[in-house]
Amino acid sequence: MQNARLKNVRRARAPSGTIQRTITLLHTALHELGADMPLAEEERLAVMIHQAMTVQARWFHTPEHVFDLVQPGRPHATLAALFHDLVYYQVDQGLLPKVTRLVQPSVETREDELRIRAGADAGDTQLEMTMAVFGMQRGGTLSPFGGMNEFLSALVMNRTLGGVVRLVDLLRATACIEATIPFRMPDQDGLTPPEALAVRLARASDTMGLALSPEAVKDAVRQAVAFSNGDVANFGEKEATRFLDNTWKLLPETNPSLRVQGVYTVKSYRVALQKMEGFLRSLDPATIFLRYDGVPSEEEYRRKLSRARRNVITARSYLGIKLLTAAILDALAEISGGDAPMALFMGDIGEKRKGSRLEDYLPTYHAAKDLVLDVTLHDLLAHGRASASSFDLQNSPLSLFIYLHLGSDGFSSFLESARRMFDGSLEAREFLGILPRGLMTAIAECCGKMAFTRRPALQAFVAAGRATRHGATAPRRAARGPEPRKATP
Repeated sequence: MQNARLKNVRRARAPSGTIQRTITLLHTALHELGADMPLAEEERLAVMIHQAMTVQARWFHTPEHVFDLVQPGRPHATLAALFHDLVYYQVDQGLLPKVTRLVQPSVETREDELRIRAGADAGDTQLEMTMAVFGMQRGGTLSPFGGMNEFLSALVMNRTLGGVVRLVDLLRATACIEATIPFRMPDQDGLTPPEALAVRLARASDTMGLALSPEAVKDAVRQAVAFSNGDVANFGEKEATRFLDNTWKLLPETNPSLRVQGVYTVKSYRVALQKMEGFLRSLDPATIFLRYDGVPSEEEYRRKLSRARRNVITARSYLGIKLLTAAILDALAEISGGDAPMALFMGDIGEKRKGSRLEDYLPTYHAAKDLVLDVTLHDLLAHGRASASSFDLQNSPLSLFIYLHLGSDGFSSFLESARRMFDGSLEAREFLGILPRGLMTAIAECCGKMAFTRRPALQAFVAAGRATRHGATAPRRAARGPEPRKATP
């Protein structure tokens, strides 16, 4: 009777809603693996997945991300896609109640750390297999940057599908999830993450009596590598604007203050950019994409790596000038009364009335003829990312104004001074005094027009600068700026 219902579901045209699509994907993957699960149970699992992926904190790791990763005809990858981001402990600020009930027998919180229980049931096949694939041990700490979310997501998958899906199939799907632990260097034995995964899969197969052949192990790892590369495909985007789109989606996930438009402050915005810019500065593009046993091909891998390097370098510069802009606003807020909502200084996002945004008061300005500007960065600031954001403008008129004054070399130098302000070794007023006076005068006057409650303090800052510099000139005006010259690599 159950098989008849399954056939009827497969023949019917499934609705296109996210819950219905999730149910359909789960149902199809189970069918392709020869697994038989009651439809009510399929629905329950799909709803749990949907709830986990649509909590308020999720902006990038959403059902749409799952759908992008599905590979038709590859049920192991489909199961991995459905479950691999189920747990996002830091962003979701813990575990969903349904997830907690599934992992609680195996995981405990001790000294503010998540650990695998030292006394977990030795006969727990799902836990044993998940630990074997991930190379984890009882009593081990689960690190947010060492596979904690991936491990717990895989454990939930194995808990919910154990006894329904064959163990060997769960092993392959678990390998796909393990491969998505990002940005790893070779281990102490010089093995790349896929090579180390292959060793663990072979060992797990022997221990659990699954009798995977060496070629079957290789095939499982090749599939896991392809799945992992799909998970980070955004880094290989042809256009930097699209790569930055997803970078901007990650900002509110990791910075809760940005989720409510008009409420986040100048400092919280600066801190959010600072964390993302710091991550990109430390990221080695060579660790983004994986390669194993000819997958992907040498040509495709080099293309992915080349695009990743270009996108990361571009994003570093873009985040850098945006961070310098935020630092200037942060410092101006500090000297004029303290931290305040970003909207007080910049205006409301999406406001169209003339005079309602800070950029409405910026003087037109053209860069000095000998100033080196990067064409890509200039265009990103002038025209914007591929799509709008709820907490930031699509384009960056204030950052562009600053960039046209400082150029590529100049903004990098002043960004280092901003870092000194961030760590407390430079006062806000000292930082502002380092920047070109004409630039700071223009920005401070614009901020005074927007944040009129701060106008006296900002006017005093401008007057003090003029007295010190004996009448520094205001920014030059022009109808439009010149075409930017490409920066020297």
